Amino acid sequence: MKVGRCTGIWFLIATALLVLTGVAWRSAQPQAVLSVTPRTLKVKVGERTTVDLTIEQVSQLYGAEIHLSFDPSVLEVVDADPAVEGVQIEPGTFPIPDFVVQNAADNRTGTIDYASTQLPPNKPGEGKGVVARVTFRAKKAAVSPVQFEQFLLADTQGGSIKATPQHGQIRVLGTPIWAFAVAAGLIVLGVAGGVWLALARRK
Repeated sequence: MKVGRCTGIWFLIATALLVLTGVAWRSAQPQAVLSVTPRTLKVKVGERTTVDLTIEQVSQLYGAEIHLSFDPSVLEVVDADPAVEGVQIEPGTFPIPDFVVQNAADNRTGTIDYASTQLPPNKPGEGKGVVARVTFRAKKAAVSPVQFEQFLLADTQGGSIKATPQHGQIRVLGTPIWAFAVAAGLIVLGVAGGVWLALARRK
């Protein structure tokens, strides 16, 4: 897994944390899991669906940087904060997003970039929680991965916490039921209108 793009942001964060905290370094836990939850979803064209980006079995979590990809021809990210320029996802609570370094979704390229860190006096995260939440709108019938391209989980000293990624997948089904209902209704109205017109002409 590539990590090159992640190091610049966390170098700055690590430097700040070294100054602000006196917490002793603790070894990273290799059993952490970073997941798209739920891992598989089905949704109809035009509908919305939401996935959580979760971390489990982690110790000493203080910051997270995540880069995701999806198929922009199949899905688009729904802006979580229309008051802010661009398209954003919803920050989670794990780690506590005291400082959101990056929050941007690009519906043209199918990418999501998110990074946040806690600040003192908040204690490091333990166990499991939600890093961020993404709401998608389905555009066409197909299957799109929701995949971690790069990520970095950091402890209080900016050190990397090892984690296993579990990617997700969203299957978009064909035209939603309501569209068929509308079409059927229009057909019925059209037939009824034609019958009425024919009867009116006979009179």
